[in-house]
Amino acid sequence: MSRAEHLVEVNEGDFGKEVMESGIPVLVDFFTPPCAPCKALVPVLERAARKYPNVKVVKVNAWNNQGLCARWKVVSVPALLFFKSGQNVLRIDGFDDSTERRIEDGLSGILES
Repeated sequence: MSRAEHLVEVNEGDFGKEVMESGIPVLVDFFTPPCAPCKALVPVLERAARKYPNVKVVKVNAWNNQGLCARWKVVSVPALLFFKSGQNVLRIDGFDDSTERRIEDGLSGILES
């Protein structure tokens, strides 16, 4: 898969179809374009998408999708929300040295359940 296929950007118009109605687990990254931690998270998300091909990884521009931010109580970025069968089952706020391990642990747990 190419990079573009791994990290698809979704918005309020297609969030329901791409995330809530997805037949596979979805990792949603809420970001803003100038956010340095958000940019640092991109290679981590790309690695996760390659390592877990049965998970969809999507990005939501928080500036352009305030309704989604309000719905999911996203007040700072990056915010990672994990969905399975239309339910938000895990959340990771912020980005630090433990984030990649926390993402992998979360995805492994979701796929096993």
